[in-house]
Order: sequence, then C-alpha cells, then structure tokens
Amino acid sequence: MALSSPKNHLSLITNIYHLTMSYTSVNNKNVLKPSVLKTVFLLLITFLICDIGWSQSYTDREGDSINPKFYVWAGFFYPNMNTSLRVDSALGIGTEIGLENDLDLQEELGVFRLDGLAQLTENSQLAVTYTSMKREKRFTLQKNIEFGETLFQEGSNVGYDFNVDYIGATYRYNFFNKRNWNAGLSAGLRGVFISTSIDAQLNNMNFKETAKFTAPAILFGIHGSAYLTPKLLARYSLEAFFLSIDDIKINILESNASVHYFIFKNIGLGLAYSTNNYRIQNVPLWGDSDGKVNFNFGGLNMCLSSRF
Repeated sequence: MALSSPKNHLSLITNIYHLTMSYTSVNNKNVLKPSVLKTVFLLLITFLICDIGWSQSYTDREGDSINPKFYVWAGFFYPNMNTSLRVDSALGIGTEIGLENDLDLQEELGVFRLDGLAQLTENSQLAVTYTSMKREKRFTLQKNIEFGETLFQEGSNVGYDFNVDYIGATYRYNFFNKRNWNAGLSAGLRGVFISTSIDAQLNNMNFKETAKFTAPAILFGIHGSAYLTPKLLARYSLEAFFLSIDDIKINILESNASVHYFIFKNIGLGLAYSTNNYRIQNVPLWGDSDGKVNFNFGGLNMCLSSRF
C-alpha cells in the first residue's frame, strides 16, 4: 500500500503512539522489551523505504521542495544500558565490574535528549546531540572489588554512582541532493564524559575512590533523509570508529533511525530509535591509571519536532 494519503499517515502515527505508551507504562507488566521495540521500529523504516520504490513517492514529484534551514527536536529518551568497568592502579589490574549485574544499577532510564540540525550550505549540514544519564545505588557488597588504589571488601556498605554526559557534533556532506531527499557521508566528534565514584563503610572506617574521564572519538559514516510527503520526514545515520594499537583498543558504533510527522507547518511529533556501543580498553582513564570500559546504550526517543 502506498503512503499517499494523509489519513494513512495519521493512522500510522497513532499506532506508533499507542505502542510507545505501552513501553513507558509504569506498570511493569506492560513494559515492552527493547528488542521488540527495535524490531518494530526497523520494520517501520523498511516499510517506508519500500514505499518510495513501489509507489509514486513524493520524493520523485515535481513541485515546491521543502527546504527548512534548521531542525530542532527534543523530548524523552528511554535508553537501555549495559555497562562494565575496570579501573586499574599502578600496581595491578582492578576488578571488572558489571554495573547492572554485579551492582544492580538500573538498566532503563527516562532522560531528556536534545537534537538539532543546521543547513550550512546547499550540500552540507551540521547535526548536534546532547543527553545526560545519571545512576546511583547504595547496597551491601557481595564480593571484594579492587577499584583504583582501594580494595573494597565484601560486607561493606557501599554507595556507587555512574554519571554520563553525551555530546555529539557531526558534519554531513550530501553527494546526492535531490528536491526532497539527500544522502551522503559524515564525519563527527563524540564526547562521552563519565564521572563515577564508590564509597564504603566497614568497621567504622570510610573508603572512597572517584574517577572522571572522557572517551573522545572521531566517527565516520553515512546518512540520508527524505520527505515522503510534505508532512512526513524520515532520517537514518550509521557511524563507526575502530582503533587498535598494541593493547589500546577503541570500538565505537552508532546508529539512529527516525520519523517526524509535522502536524502543523513548523511543529510535529517525532519517534526515533538509536544505538550507541562504546568499547574502550587500556586507554588512560585518569592520572596514571588504565582500565577498560564497555558502555552500550540505546532505546526509543519520543520528541517534539520543529522546522524553520
């Protein structure tokens, strides 16, 4: 079926809305697994792409093009996280900690996310992203953990926090720039600013270790966007970076797929699914310490979209 009727688009957006509401329900019995959401969203994107090829798509029609200079979308981001961390000392290798498994940190959050895109020239764009994820928990340690210069012993009353600020800026160049769609290559900078600390009390003694470090990266990838109708915009991007020098290893992979339905000329609703996988090993974290970080987060983003 072609996506040529506004009624069909409205029905599609309504169905997506009901699906995401069940995902964000407070009742855990109604919570959808992130893998289910990812599958549904990828099927939606596939359906939209097939519509371009199998029907008289808006992207192929003559007429006035839609060419805003700026896009801004902001809303709720629901990441599902999987994190492991090892902080070494000058004397030896620390304990590798699974934050969700060993420390029972929260796997799912609801946080604010802000995205923007500016048209720089006819064929170039600048995209930016910001979100912040903060987690903390106090518990009784079930095993010994060596974190930095301190050995935290089993049975200690421990407080742990793991906070992340994520900032991204990407330059995009369109090698294909048609009336209502474009595609090309991209190069971007990422900054993952991690602040973590652990404090413990045992036999009237207090112990504390803190760490702050940045995982910067340069990513290269592909991107594309298309107006399927004057009100329906679809976007996709895939970016990666791999580096291996001796024992230092950095592997980063990011993807984002989104649809935006503009109910009014400049205002609409958006739905996106993103994945962010960071694996960093034997990179200096702070001071003279080395370590290892595996930080994966991805999930659904429901937002208010604007164009002008």
